[in-house]
Amino acid sequence: MEEKQVRQPYEDDEIDLYELWLVLKRRKKIVLSITALFIFLSVLYCFIAPPVYRTKTTIYPLGGTKGGLSSLLSSLPISLPVGGQSGLTVEAVLESRTLKERVIKDLNLLPKLFPGKWDLEHNRWKLEEGEEPPTLLDGVKKLSKLMSVSTDKNTGILTLTVDFERDPKVAYEIAKTSLQEAENILNEKSFSIAKRYRIYIGKQLALAKEKLEEVEKIYRDFVSGKIKEVPLVFGTDDRSYGMLKGKLIAKEKMLELLESSKENQEEIEKLKKEVEDLKRRINSLKISKPNFVSLPDYQLNLQKLQAQMDIAETLFATLVKEYEMAKAQEMKEQVSFQVVDPPYIPDKEKPYKPKKALIVGVGVISGLFLGIFAAFFKEWLENVKRRHSRGEVDNA
Repeated sequence: MEEKQVRQPYEDDEIDLYELWLVLKRRKKIVLSITALFIFLSVLYCFIAPPVYRTKTTIYPLGGTKGGLSSLLSSLPISLPVGGQSGLTVEAVLESRTLKERVIKDLNLLPKLFPGKWDLEHNRWKLEEGEEPPTLLDGVKKLSKLMSVSTDKNTGILTLTVDFERDPKVAYEIAKTSLQEAENILNEKSFSIAKRYRIYIGKQLALAKEKLEEVEKIYRDFVSGKIKEVPLVFGTDDRSYGMLKGKLIAKEKMLELLESSKENQEEIEKLKKEVEDLKRRINSLKISKPNFVSLPDYQLNLQKLQAQMDIAETLFATLVKEYEMAKAQEMKEQVSFQVVDPPYIPDKEKPYKPKKALIVGVGVISGLFLGIFAAFFKEWLENVKRRHSRGEVDNA
């Protein structure tokens, strides 16, 4: 029987580490020179690159549709007016163009954002013929690259980060002014239905208080004998007028606000019916005749005065209740924030960038790898050339 031949692995397929070492040893000049070049370039970049300073501030959003206060108020046993939330958030404001424009104007940042085009000595732009100075929109684009906002999904905390070259104080001023302007924008933009409703009811409440004080003055004048006849301040003596009038004031304003916002047509139709019903009931009170005409004049006026006092007090109490509900709804919709960690002035001796140790380390590793690759590539190229020249000799 023929002996079975055992196939031996090809030695050419094995990687000989010693051969690789010999290649690197022969080509060490290439490896060292490329590594040295990368080290030189990385060190040079560390000296040329302008220092960048970073400041951070963390804030916690309050209120709004996702706030804890909103959840608490929604459980209150009161009927709050229907309000709409515009979707305005603290994060959206911090990332908005409006905020950046205000920051640039407040701090006069354009010359600092474009220092190469600004003549500091003559306090003017250095422009070539036909060139326009940087606009506010150009400044917003530049500032957008220097500011970033991130959100922790678990805690909801926002972090505003600001980077700025050469001047750590400017980075701090940008972060500080951004928080101030964000608060201003939130106060201006979050003018919700509930807020307008609360302002209107507050004005009506002030008028009702004046009416109450007027009736109290009439009472004092009547008791002291200064007047004999008690006037009808409210046009009726029916004690239910105050409650009905207060409800009508509140529902008419809410109807007006809902119609202007064009939201919730079902609620609008319901309010319209309620308003019409209240108006009919109030009109019926105004034309009704007093039921105490047979009483003597003094008792008649005293009863009339008591009815006017009841109307004034009921109207005032009804509007107070509506005002408190409006304030609660406004708090539910209000968007604001609390600063957890305020911005700080970065240490001038410790810029955030360039990270010199990291840059040099990356330069060393990159140069080493590229040098080794170049060494093996040159070795492979020379081997190809030798085989090619040897083949030409054999053919000859």
